Amino acid sequence: MIRLLLARLGLSILTLLAVSVVVFSATLLLPGDPARAALGPKADPSAVEVLRKEFGLDRPAITQYATWISGIAVGDFGRSIPSGRPVWDMIQPKAVNTVVLTLASLALLIPLSLLLGVVAAIWRDRLADHVISIPTVILVALPEFVIGTLLIIVFAVWLRWLPPVSLLQDSRSLFSQSALFLLPILTLLCTTLAQVVRMVRAVTIDVLKAEYVYMARLRGIRPMRVLWSHVLPNVISPSIQTIALNAAWLAGGVVITEAVFQLPGIGSALAEAVINRDMPTVLAVTLIITATYVLINLISEALILILNPRLRGQHNSY
Repeated sequence: MIRLLLARLGLSILTLLAVSVVVFSATLLLPGDPARAALGPKADPSAVEVLRKEFGLDRPAITQYATWISGIAVGDFGRSIPSGRPVWDMIQPKAVNTVVLTLASLALLIPLSLLLGVVAAIWRDRLADHVISIPTVILVALPEFVIGTLLIIVFAVWLRWLPPVSLLQDSRSLFSQSALFLLPILTLLCTTLAQVVRMVRAVTIDVLKAEYVYMARLRGIRPMRVLWSHVLPNVISPSIQTIALNAAWLAGGVVITEAVFQLPGIGSALAEAVINRDMPTVLAVTLIITATYVLINLISEALILILNPRLRGQHNSY
């Protein structure tokens, strides 16, 4: 298993390198001059040229990429072109907001999806199944910005329970502003919960039809013990991949949710960087999102191998 994980890790590193090349090339194709965008359209050409030399924009693309990727290797994300500040100092507070939003959504997603999916499968084609399945079918068809807008209308406009936007104050702790995270968390939860619940329901139905579950029932084992000892362990393993895919989606999909609620997170940092032609910030944020995506998938594969020893044998046989 260790050799397999090391191979996956090496493949992940190659994936990150490939993505870095693609993203770096894409930023070079963006219209406009980053130095000109930072100084303004009426800036003196000599000042623009000085700024270009300061940030190495006058050097060949391959040299720029080598300098940037070597800095990333030692934890240096470079400096923002418009402000001159270190990129990490600019995005770190916003990244914390995104991490809090993502982890809170996952903390609710995992237990709720397992609970609702298993309940819908046990009472298949009954009232409980319909109550769970019909809303999930509707939510799967709705994009996150539509769900977010509907939640704002209901909870902020009609009921006036929660604020419509999440304008955080740097002078206050995130805990004291937790109410500002509720609507974004609920939006992400609704978006991801529907897909995971449907997956868990389908897997649970297949497990309930398995011969070992049938034999356990014939031996007179109590239904709850059959559920905990025979059904759930075999449901969790295949569901991990679906949960991981949705968790990885949260790393990038949170960008839209942050825009809807004006939450100052990694998504707003990326949007501002693209508008300002701030190449170092665009590259840093994109690479962080990609690394998060790759890391989550790597962790999910490790968990699947740990929970399902049969897969280790299959991999070792190749």
